Amino acid sequence: MMMKKWSINWSRLAFLSLLLGTFLTANLASADEQHLIKVHKQSYTLELFEEGNAVPLKVYGVAVAKNPGDKQMTGDNRTPTSWGSAVAIPARYAGAAVGVPSAQVPFVVEEICDASYWTHDFGDGKGVIEGAYGPWFISLDTGWIGIGIHGTHDPASIGTMASEGCIRLRNEDVAELKQLIYGPAKGVGTRVIITED
Repeated sequence: MMMKKWSINWSRLAFLSLLLGTFLTANLASADEQHLIKVHKQSYTLELFEEGNAVPLKVYGVAVAKNPGDKQMTGDNRTPTSWGSAVAIPARYAGAAVGVPSAQVPFVVEEICDASYWTHDFGDGKGVIEGAYGPWFISLDTGWIGIGIHGTHDPASIGTMASEGCIRLRNEDVAELKQLIYGPAKGVGTRVIITED
C-alpha cells in the first residue's frame, strides 16, 4: 500500500487560521486561562505555569529562530516577542497591536494540530523531511502567520538558534505539554509570553 506524502501549504494554513479566528468567540472566558507558557529565547527554555503558582509546573529546553531579535517580517527567521501585522491580529485581543510586547498582551494558543504527517524542506540541501514538526503543532495567534510550538526531527537542535521562527521542543516534551494544556478548551486560549531573556 502506497502512503500519500503530505507537505504544508502555507497559504492554505494561513487561510484556515484566519477562518478559525472568525469562528472563535469574542469572550475568551471559556478558553484555557488556567495555564501560562513563558518562552525565554536567550536561555532556550519554556516554562509552563498553572494559575496562581509562581513556580513552573514544567520547564523544557527549546530551540528558537536562527536570527536574534523580534520578528520584523515574514521569512526573517526570527521568533516574535511582540505582536505583528495589524491585519492578522484578531480584534478580540484587547490591547494587542503592532509592536505591543507579548509580556504586556500575551499571545494565545489558537489550536493544536496533529503534525505527525507534516513534511518540510528547510532549504538546507537535505530535501523534504518527514516528521519535521514532530507529533504536534501548537498554533499561536501572534499577528504572524505560521508561528507555533512544535516538535522536531532534529533533537540536537534544542538549546540552539535553529528554527525559521517557531519554538521547537523535543517530541516527547511537546506531547507532554499538549497533554497538560489540553483540557475542556482543548488548549485554545492558553496564554503565551515570549521574551528575549
